[in-house]
Amino acid sequence: MENTSHKQKLIWMQAIGAGIGLIFASLRLPGGDDLYRYYIPFAQGCLDCGYIPYYGKWFLWPMILLPGYPYAWFVWTIICVLSFMVLAHHTEVNPFWLMISFPMLGQIWLGQIDVLICLGLVVLLRFKNPYWRGVGIILALMKPQLTVLPVFLLILLERPRTWVKLLIVPVLVVIASFFVYGLEWPIAWVNNALADLPVHVWRLASIDVWRFGIFLIPVPLLFRASRKRLLAGLYVSSLATPFYGVYSYVIFLLFETKGWSVVLSYGWLLGFLMWRETAMRFAWILPLGMLIYLLYSEWRERESSRKIVGSDP
Repeated sequence: MENTSHKQKLIWMQAIGAGIGLIFASLRLPGGDDLYRYYIPFAQGCLDCGYIPYYGKWFLWPMILLPGYPYAWFVWTIICVLSFMVLAHHTEVNPFWLMISFPMLGQIWLGQIDVLICLGLVVLLRFKNPYWRGVGIILALMKPQLTVLPVFLLILLERPRTWVKLLIVPVLVVIASFFVYGLEWPIAWVNNALADLPVHVWRLASIDVWRFGIFLIPVPLLFRASRKRLLAGLYVSSLATPFYGVYSYVIFLLFETKGWSVVLSYGWLLGFLMWRETAMRFAWILPLGMLIYLLYSEWRERESSRKIVGSDP
């Protein structure tokens, strides 16, 4: 027990050190492009800037309090690093592996907002109060293309009589958004995203693989446990959605991170000398590898249970 406690303290010391490194880098390096280009303008009222549902402005409004360039990225990095640390504590993953993974580096470097989506998923998965879990749903759907499948699959595991309580907050938020932004805002949001969302190198992996990934959509239904179904849904979403950035892989790494998965997150670099940054189109090996491992683990677990049941007198 003492050795386990000592190991945990060492892991957290390493994670804190890595987090401090990310924060220091944000003070010295010229990053945070997405924060400055999309999310701060969105919080300030440019609803076509962030490519996220309009109600997201209500959750991003604190961004208007961030200092001006170049310190906004530094402050946002502090918020993200601390928040991911707290969330990693709740999901009980190795925070050091999470901090040094390639998707986390991308998340911090670009100034992304997926920490809010992660918060929503943690609330949805771990809280018992259905109304707070409803808040989790609406946070998780800040980027619906990333999470609509796993959220839907989690709701399917609930008893039907709890669905109303779970969905009342999301429904009220959507209704309020119609009053504020008009009934046509979802159409305007989708049209803007389809027309103007840039084809960035970070999305090449999903653009390449989603046509094959869509055939994996039923796979999460093989899992009965909430956390495993959530993980499978997140893996499949990253493989079946053409608008999924590699930096958003941090969402599923928050719920399952291993040493080999961190190494695999950098696997695309093997092609860097030949294809430069476009080699990132092979980054899908991370969610695919983790999905295969999850399926194998589930099979092993069921086989073990079957043998135990079969051996009972």
